[in-house]
Amino acid sequence: MEDIIEDFAEKLGIEPNAAKQGISITCRYFLQVSEPSKALGLFSMLPSSLTSMFSPDERNEITKTQENISPEEVIEKISNECFDGDKQKGKKVYEEAINLIKSKIW
Repeated sequence: MEDIIEDFAEKLGIEPNAAKQGISITCRYFLQVSEPSKALGLFSMLPSSLTSMFSPDERNEITKTQENISPEEVIEKISNECFDGDKQKGKKVYEEAINLIKSKIW
């Protein structure tokens, strides 16, 4: 996981802690908006370095319920929690994290 985070942070020019938090928020979103049966399959496709960010209770919740969350809400959360409200950085992290996740499952 550390290699993924360090590469991600370096690519975007952000701190590793912000990268880890942004990836975690985006990964959670990606799984929460999936149908529960698909989320379960996605968990098995993602590397353990990404899925280990979730507790067993969180995994159970994500694979049993589907959420209706917009990308804008996720960008807002990343912006506020990682970059003091900087929406440009939040959007960039979101987009790159989605690409990262997709690259790991396809």
